[in-house]
Amino acid sequence: MLIATLKDIAKQAGVAVGTVSRVLNGDTTLSVATDTRQRIFAAAEALNYTKHQRAQPQSGGTVAVMPWYTEADETGDLYYRAIRWGVENQLSQDGFDLVRVFPGDDFPETNDLIGMIAIGKYSPAQLKAFKAKKLPLVVIDQDVLGADVACVVPDFQSPLAAIAQYFLAEGHSKIGMLAGKEATTDHVALTDLRPALFSSAVVAAGGHQPQIITGKFTTESGYQTMTKALDDMPEAKRPTAWFVASDTMAIGAIKALQEHGVSVPEQVRVIGFNDLAVGRFLTPALSTVHVPTAELGQAAVHLLTDIRNGTYTQPLKLTISSTLQLRQS
Repeated sequence: MLIATLKDIAKQAGVAVGTVSRVLNGDTTLSVATDTRQRIFAAAEALNYTKHQRAQPQSGGTVAVMPWYTEADETGDLYYRAIRWGVENQLSQDGFDLVRVFPGDDFPETNDLIGMIAIGKYSPAQLKAFKAKKLPLVVIDQDVLGADVACVVPDFQSPLAAIAQYFLAEGHSKIGMLAGKEATTDHVALTDLRPALFSSAVVAAGGHQPQIITGKFTTESGYQTMTKALDDMPEAKRPTAWFVASDTMAIGAIKALQEHGVSVPEQVRVIGFNDLAVGRFLTPALSTVHVPTAELGQAAVHLLTDIRNGTYTQPLKLTISSTLQLRQS
C-alpha cells in the first residue's frame, strides 16, 4: 500500500505543502479559510494519512482516540478537530498506531490496545465505562481529576482576568458575558466554569457584577441570544463590553449588534474564545483567547506515555496556558 505524503494531500486539496503541514499540526495562528481547512482534513482522511505516518517500523501499540462528537458533528467544529489532529500527529511521531472510536462505535477488541485518549466532555457514567477498560486514560478539555482520571485542560483563569482588566481599563462599567450551555452525548448537562470565573475576575478588578446571558455554542445561537438581549434591555442598561464564550457564538453576536445599529468596537467591545482562524477574516477582526489546540493533544500523548511507563502512579491534571489576543473588535 502506498503511503500518503503531505505533497499528496496538498495536491488533492489544491493548496501548498506548508499550509497542509500547519493545518494538520493544529496551527490556529495560520490565517486560512474554513473551507480550505476542511478540504485539507478531507483529503488527509481520504488518503488515510495519519494511519501511516510513523517514523519507527514497529508499532508501540494502539491507542484508542475517542472524540465526544460524532464524525459528522466534528466536521463543523474546528476546535475539537484540531485537538484530535494534535493527538494523532503526536501518536504517529511516537510510533503508535491509533483507532478512532466515535460515539456509537463499538469499542475495538484487540490485545494491542495500550491506552485511551478521550477528547471532549463526559458524564460520570461515561467516565466509569472508560475506567472499566483498565487501560491508561487521559481526557482532554475537561477537568476530571475529581473522578480520578488524568486530564489536560486549557487555562481559563488567567485570560479571563486579563479580559476583565482590559475592559475596566478602557472605562467600561457595564460588562456582559454571553455564555454557552452543552450536554454530554448521554444527555447530562455540563457546567461551564467560565461564567463564575469571569464574574469573580470582574469584581476582583473593581468592576460591577457582569450581566450573563446563556445560549448555545453555535453562530445561530450567538445571533439569536444577542438579538433578544438587545431587544429586552433598555439602551442605557446594555453592556458596552462583551466576553463571548466561543468565537462561533461571537460571530453571531457581532452580526446582531451590527443589525441593531451598534458599531463594534466604537460603541461595544467584543472578545471571543478559542481563536478560530475565521475570526481574523471578520470586519472587525475578532479579539479572542488563543487556546493552543495542538499542544493540548501533544501533552495528552506525553502524559499517557508517562502513565504507561509508571512515571506517574496517581492521576494528575495538566493545565496549558491560554492567551488574550487583542485585535480590532
